[in-house]
Amino acid sequence: MIKAIVVDDEILTREGISANIPWEKLGYELVAVCADGREARDYVQGHEVDVVLTDICMPYMDGLQLSEFLYHEYPQIKIIIFSGYDEFEYAKQALKYQVSEYLLKPVTASELSGVLIQIGEKIDERRKNEELIGRLSTTYHKNHLLVRSDVLMSLVMGDKTREENDRELEELGITLWGNAFRVAVIEIEDYRDVHSLDDKKKQERALIAFVVYNVSQEIVEKYGAGEVFQGKEYRTVLLLESNKPVEFCRESRAIAEEINGRLKEILGMKTNIGIGGCIRERQDLFHSYEDALAALQCRYIFGEESLFVMEDIRQHTGEQTETELAAEEILDAVKHSDTQAVSRIMGKMKKGVRTAGWTKERVHMYLQQQLDAVPELLRSFQLEEQDIVWEKERALEGMMSAVSLEQALSVMEGYYRKAAEMLDTGKNDGGKKYALLAMDYIEKHYGENELGLNSICSYLNISTSRFSAIFKSVTGETFMEALTGIRMQKARELLENTALKNYEIAEKVGFSDPHYFSAAFKKATGKSPTEYAREKRGM
Repeated sequence: MIKAIVVDDEILTREGISANIPWEKLGYELVAVCADGREARDYVQGHEVDVVLTDICMPYMDGLQLSEFLYHEYPQIKIIIFSGYDEFEYAKQALKYQVSEYLLKPVTASELSGVLIQIGEKIDERRKNEELIGRLSTTYHKNHLLVRSDVLMSLVMGDKTREENDRELEELGITLWGNAFRVAVIEIEDYRDVHSLDDKKKQERALIAFVVYNVSQEIVEKYGAGEVFQGKEYRTVLLLESNKPVEFCRESRAIAEEINGRLKEILGMKTNIGIGGCIRERQDLFHSYEDALAALQCRYIFGEESLFVMEDIRQHTGEQTETELAAEEILDAVKHSDTQAVSRIMGKMKKGVRTAGWTKERVHMYLQQQLDAVPELLRSFQLEEQDIVWEKERALEGMMSAVSLEQALSVMEGYYRKAAEMLDTGKNDGGKKYALLAMDYIEKHYGENELGLNSICSYLNISTSRFSAIFKSVTGETFMEALTGIRMQKARELLENTALKNYEIAEKVGFSDPHYFSAAFKKATGKSPTEYAREKRGM
């Protein structure tokens, strides 16, 4: 029977629910009625309870406080809230504490009975799974699978001699009959980082490992395809064998897909399976095992997949440099508030990372570098520092907690779109955006002697007359004055720090005529280039 309690400070409500619900018929036992959350809390601490039905508004401890307590201390207890308050904040809090149902008063007996039936079905299903796990755990120990797993693990890791392996396999009655072998490794998505699990989670993970083992064993036996055993860090390992090497890859894939599907049905969890390459000699099994582990490492960049076959990965990955991943393009798209270009470039970035076959750590390093470049861009447009910092921190948190490249890039795309929106929402009023984009363009192209008003206006897609007025208003200079100023500054730096000749410097800063450069430099500094260089270099 499912044990339930009712919590409400109104005696009529308590009595009405107690009397009008056919508890026994629904498979329930009403074990207590309580007048407030504190009384219910005390009862739960000393008795077995499966379902709590509670009002929200009560003295001493209200229904939401009780739900919070149960959420943290007794997460297996299902909670039903009935309330006279149809407010979003109450419902939001209820969702936070994983309340099963939020019902508005008045609640009919029929309505509540329907909810209890649904919750009862979920509890029955959970109990059956727990019973199954218990039976599998007993079977595991009875058959001495730990010893068997140790022997097979040594075999695939290649840490013993062939003679030692043969002797141990013979003692266990294991015969390897195939002339081609593959190693596959199964990992549960929710328990990848076993080092971060507390004792309760580790126990839960061990029990689930028994389920993974038994399901895998059943399917591999059905195919007559090899051995299944427990590996390191709660992984399950498949040593697959065949006498038909040509069909072996297809059969291995079919076995893995069937295992994934069955485990999804039973556990409701995603499993990842890495399949190593095909080998012919037993002493080379460690190569296939290492391949399988390496294939699993690709789950981050191919996050939507659940089966990772080394042959497939090698076909789709190769050399790729970071400079090919469109970092500069994305900043230009943000500058121009071009969200379509942002989406296109993010797709290019995803393809580049996958082609490179990067690890999760390298992806994080690369994306963080790209993320760090955006605040400087936003600051150059004089946006609010608080907004800049907050948006970056939120994006960094989302990117680091993402479970796949797809999710991380989605967070990054949202950040880029937000940055583009910030640049285009009026915070850069008075034409500041055009002026700053122009100054940025000049900084990058001042060495091109054809750079002029027409080329900058074509780049910004704005008329020359409108741009000239905006630029003068924001900077206090004409476009040509600003361009000449930057060219002269760059020329001074070259004269001070290099031994280049005057005509070489003229060419580097955008002057095709050295004589015109000398005249412009003397007008700007009061000295000829030669005099300036002699003075600065101490010649």
